[in-house]
Amino acid sequence: MTRVGLHDYVTDPLLTQKDGANLAHENIARLLKLYSTPEIEVRFHDFMRLLRDERYAYQTLSDLDCVVSNVGPHAHYYFWLRERLGLSFRIVRDVRTAIWSSYLLQEHLCQPLLRRDDTLLFASQYTWDIYSQMFPHLPNYPGAICYPLTVCFPKTRPKRSYHKQRPEGVPITLGYLGRLSDDKNFPDIIELLIHLNRNSENRYRLIACGEVHSPNCDPDCVRAQLQDALGRDDCFKYYPPRRNNEIWSFLSNVDILLFPSTSNLETLGRVLVEASYARIPVVSGDHAAAAELVTPTGLCPVQYDTRRIFSAHQDHNMGSVSVANMAAAVTAHSLRSSDCYDRYKEHPADFMKLLIEVPQTMHEEVVDRRAPLLDRLVVDLPAPLERQRSMELIGECVSWFIALQSRHSREHGQRSLDLLKLSRYPERTQRYLAKSSITAGDFTNIGGIDIELCHIVGFYPEFWIVADSTEGKNKRILKDYP
Repeated sequence: MTRVGLHDYVTDPLLTQKDGANLAHENIARLLKLYSTPEIEVRFHDFMRLLRDERYAYQTLSDLDCVVSNVGPHAHYYFWLRERLGLSFRIVRDVRTAIWSSYLLQEHLCQPLLRRDDTLLFASQYTWDIYSQMFPHLPNYPGAICYPLTVCFPKTRPKRSYHKQRPEGVPITLGYLGRLSDDKNFPDIIELLIHLNRNSENRYRLIACGEVHSPNCDPDCVRAQLQDALGRDDCFKYYPPRRNNEIWSFLSNVDILLFPSTSNLETLGRVLVEASYARIPVVSGDHAAAAELVTPTGLCPVQYDTRRIFSAHQDHNMGSVSVANMAAAVTAHSLRSSDCYDRYKEHPADFMKLLIEVPQTMHEEVVDRRAPLLDRLVVDLPAPLERQRSMELIGECVSWFIALQSRHSREHGQRSLDLLKLSRYPERTQRYLAKSSITAGDFTNIGGIDIELCHIVGFYPEFWIVADSTEGKNKRILKDYP
């Protein structure tokens, strides 16, 4: 019997939208509640209480065989507790963003505390490749491509017909699901909509659902742009964020899903697997894991920006997909939905198995080539830490973590002021504090406290993209990021 412990992760209900990372942690908690097995005994615990109450932490963790770090980019706290309390459980942690300070900090702090059987889970081969490139020690430890997202999919798979069979005069519906933001290249979708309605015999409309993240993606701005370019805005409709179990009704109205994201955060594109399950074809940039999830006729080349140094503390679009290439893919009669769902439907069972058996440290060959970005990417990370220094830094973060989560305490107010003074990005810190004041202010706001604690450690990675794989990767360029 393998005794497994984890936090019962539930996203703060006051947050307006759950991103893929939130959903991933909820999926794992649900999986371990629904799928019992004689080989595994599951015990849920309170993550915050572990950090506040050492006696509770010891009683909770001391006889566990495995702990699943199901709390966002905070796995290092489990490593710290294991060392501090002299315990022996194995830790299974995950990666939910690619080049982003909080998950990079997690690996930076965990590295000197890793033990032989600690396992890192990736959403895609791309994510495994990029982390192995950034952290060369990782191939020496167990890893697996495992994302049990299908545990929450509807039992009946939707049936679809491709848009070329539609009745004459009915517009083709393009869909977008996710954050309306610059790093997801949402403005390029609006340019595509304008191009298609100017240059195609077919009529096209766009329906978009998600949280508005960038000012120029605000629906009112989009409508004004369409009015200016086309003289009408009835080809666009916006829907506020929906619960994940409600997205299927939205997808049922979509003929082609658009995903031109070139975000540095991208590790998978959960919506691409959801589109596969709903039998919807996708047009995407050839970025991150898209080649693993999208049919070749739906992939468009990405033009990466080689003129900038980016801060990993922010989200960025690292390049763009041309409107002409997207339009060609949208209008191609060979466009079909992907079968990538067939791979991910096995992941719930795979996840249960890896809790019992340590997986082999080897890549799953999903595509026969590396993602185009990998050979041109440079990420500037600090030198690895010694064990004692890692323990000191994590211990310091624990005190901040507890204080900033305790919204009604006197210490919370003082720590908030101190955080603003320390912050290299005070505007972002101010937004975090403001959001915390109108929500539960907890760690399920990924991109909140996890990013802010980088200021405590002084952790500010940067990255850039060289012009081609033969260019010297040590070359630095003009720093130009917001």
